[in-house]
Amino acid sequence: MNAADLSIIIPVFNRGAEVIRYTLESVRRASAGLSVETIIVDDGSNPPTAETLARLGFAPSALVRQADQGLLYARLAGFARATGRNVLFLDSDDLVSPEKFRLQLAAMDASGADISYSDTAHCEISGDFDALTPTPDAPARDTTDATEFCLVVQPPPHSPIFRTDWLRRAVAAACFPPSPLYNNVAEIWFYHNAAPRAGRVVHVPGPHTIVGRHPGARLTDSWEKLAIGSLAVMEAFSRSCPATAATARTRRLVGEVAFRSWRRLPRGFSPEYCERIIALWRRLAPGRSPALGGGFFRALALFLGPESTARLFHRVQSHPYAACRTMSDADFAKLLSVLPPT
Repeated sequence: MNAADLSIIIPVFNRGAEVIRYTLESVRRASAGLSVETIIVDDGSNPPTAETLARLGFAPSALVRQADQGLLYARLAGFARATGRNVLFLDSDDLVSPEKFRLQLAAMDASGADISYSDTAHCEISGDFDALTPTPDAPARDTTDATEFCLVVQPPPHSPIFRTDWLRRAVAAACFPPSPLYNNVAEIWFYHNAAPRAGRVVHVPGPHTIVGRHPGARLTDSWEKLAIGSLAVMEAFSRSCPATAATARTRRLVGEVAFRSWRRLPRGFSPEYCERIIALWRRLAPGRSPALGGGFFRALALFLGPESTARLFHRVQSHPYAACRTMSDADFAKLLSVLPPT
């Protein structure tokens, strides 16, 4: 029996039919003419997702139900069940264009790529499916290199399609194991563990990945939670990825990402967090890399050094934390306190 062209893994946690129906309909339309298996992972929903699917008349290829373990573990549980030649992780409130699967799989077959990815759009999901009007986002950065893709491009989790065998080898050789600390940024765990592995990437232009916007809860509602998860992943990577000639570029790129993330933090944000993330750059990629800033930044950094220059820019350009906070200092400190010590 031939393997399916594509396995689609959709974790679900308490997602109502009024939202998930858009995701499932987009999958149905994009699957036309292809062999596609859909694996739904019910991560402890109440009521069970099976009831929601029954009301919608949708029968997945496989339905996995587990106690609430979080997004990363739900994706891994679905991945363990996948039998297709390629795999896509799709959130239960996001959509794909009708052409996404066909175009990305064709590009992978033509180029021999291990990963394909597309540009993104966003859309309010309500009303009739055929009346939805996605708005394209800025095009994604173009790359053919897996390490740059995983650490610099880092598209939304429902953008890339992976060769299943390639991703299985990356997960099996993971530098650091999964943890509940990474659940809010599950795709970042995959990206960092895949980054040291050589791979070929193809970018398929066009907004074929659609972020669904709705009144319900989303992981992206609190950027501070995402920041904590990202710091946890990068610190685990820095502790676990061996410093060898083979990993030197990967480690440097992680350090540069940490530096740029530090530069984007708002004024008045947690001093402990700021110190921990800049410490990653000092450890992994100290120096005057062009990737740390634009021409004026680099010119000034020749005299002041990257850190002093970044601090100067930060005082002048960054916005205050009060304008973008989603939680109290005490709640953020509590999240930060559960991270392993540096």
